[in-house]
Amino acid sequence: MLQTALALIRHGLAVFPCRPRAKWPATPHGCKDASLDPDVVKGWWGANPHANIAIATGEISKIFVADADGIDGQREFDKLERQHGALPPTLQVVTANGMHFYYRWPGVSVRNSASKLAPNVDVRGNGGYCLAPPSIHPSGRRYAWAVDSGNTIADAPAWLISLVTDNGGTTAAPPEHWRDIVTNGVDEGARDDTATRLAGHLFRHYVDACVVHELLLCWNAQRCRPPLPARDIERVVLSVGKKEMQRREANGRS
Repeated sequence: MLQTALALIRHGLAVFPCRPRAKWPATPHGCKDASLDPDVVKGWWGANPHANIAIATGEISKIFVADADGIDGQREFDKLERQHGALPPTLQVVTANGMHFYYRWPGVSVRNSASKLAPNVDVRGNGGYCLAPPSIHPSGRRYAWAVDSGNTIADAPAWLISLVTDNGGTTAAPPEHWRDIVTNGVDEGARDDTATRLAGHLFRHYVDACVVHELLLCWNAQRCRPPLPARDIERVVLSVGKKEMQRREANGRS
């Protein structure tokens, strides 16, 4: 693991350790601890040689990653390509149940999102991370570099940048997306964004603010890896609730 981690930082990809056979960070602040310093990296894997390798996405590594989850996610990603245009060959990783597609940082903000790009296709940008080969998934399967993909990280086409940036278009998530979030939860890097979307989903269905707060606290405690501080959940509920009230007032509804 150490030699791979060192090779990744030589290519400008900031890394940090996750627990062996897990996606949970093995450092106090997760992706915020990601480093390009070889001495720091040697210290991490010297202390825990079997730790998984996580790459911090976003500006720090100058990349963002599209995560196609399972066969459905790969089909949706292929559908995007048929709709908008061909994607360039780029570095890809075979995960335990899907694919990671690496793209160069476009110079504009790309945030983490879950199924915004397409159903079962997540995006990892600023504040996110993904496991790199030869890390071991909790299922026991190893991550692996795809042999039939590009061996360099490509620039994303304009249409993909438009869809993943803050001002890009999004589509409503299907019901199964919310079921997946509630049952399977999310890892660090997607927690804040997912909590915000979940709060918005509940408010749009006119769930009382106190109920939204309690539901998100329970979801956070049971399904976020690791859980967010309770104050962050309160912040999300207050922020999203305020925006929802403004939307209703603008529409003449209360």
